[in-house]
Amino acid sequence: MSHTASQLIKDQAKKLLTKVLNDEDKPEKSSSKPPVNQGAPSSSQDHSLVQSLNELSLGIKHALHPHDATQPSASSSPNAKPASAGGRPSKSKKGSDDQCSGVTKAGQRCTRMVKIEDDDDESEERFCHQHSKELLGPSGFYARKNGEWVKFDDWIPDHLQPDTKVALRVEMEKARTPSDVPGYIYTFEIREPDNTKSVKLKVGRAVNLVKRIDEWGKQCGSKEQVLRGWYPGIDGGKAGSLMKGRVMGGKKAAWCHRLERLIHIELGDLVETSVHLDPAWPKPRPRNESKKSNGTNGSKRKACPDCGKMHQEIFEFQRYQKGKKKGKEWELVVKPVIERWGRLVDSYL
Repeated sequence: MSHTASQLIKDQAKKLLTKVLNDEDKPEKSSSKPPVNQGAPSSSQDHSLVQSLNELSLGIKHALHPHDATQPSASSSPNAKPASAGGRPSKSKKGSDDQCSGVTKAGQRCTRMVKIEDDDDESEERFCHQHSKELLGPSGFYARKNGEWVKFDDWIPDHLQPDTKVALRVEMEKARTPSDVPGYIYTFEIREPDNTKSVKLKVGRAVNLVKRIDEWGKQCGSKEQVLRGWYPGIDGGKAGSLMKGRVMGGKKAAWCHRLERLIHIELGDLVETSVHLDPAWPKPRPRNESKKSNGTNGSKRKACPDCGKMHQEIFEFQRYQKGKKKGKEWELVVKPVIERWGRLVDSYL
């Protein structure tokens, strides 16, 4: 502690002591009624003492942290809401820390903090190194739908990053929430003819496919949106007509909220690492550590020029530049991910 800070604290304590002594020496107003509880201080004295203590506390805060003392803390705010032991925190920002979502052997929420690398949505759960290691241990789980054993390795590709594998395992094993309903997973391409380096694909969910297509066209009109397909499609998975005004949704997929979440987790990883550009794709080398490349999703997203929102559902993939894969990012990368997780949710969840 600096000499200046120490002197300020002494001055504040001296002022408090002087104020308390002065308050005690002040004569009370005369009254014809006998005093009640003469040995106890009056409520006005209590209030004065509390106020003095608050002033001392602020003075000490100002001495130690002159730039923060004037800002009320979250715990002292009258409108602050206490966080539940197992609840999710509010949306976290890149560069900050988030509490681990794991549970200790004592049955309490883990208190370790996890560094946030990307502007992820607030529903994402994060885990410390110890709990991540524990979650990567089991080989599978029993499906709640039919009691069958589901192996994680049958559904989670080896080329995904460890933290992505953890997130997928957690989502796979979760029980279905009451708010989850059947629906569709659709994919739009945000056309940018002059952009030869990347392609933007919006992957979202809808209960009413035709209505959602119309809403999206009205919400953001800076670019042309072209429907590339939806899941589960019709006639054995075929999309049918993709032209606006001719789309017929057909049978819905089971639990579209859970399905969308699983898809988004994996697509986000693919964008970050650009592993789909590996010549061995779709079976590139296994990934045993987190190693992000020049992906353009994540922290490089920009606000939509039309509505000003940060669309979480838009994934920007680096394009294949040559060969048979050129121009087939939707067919070779995104569509297989959607179909694989669709089969899992329909069969086991």
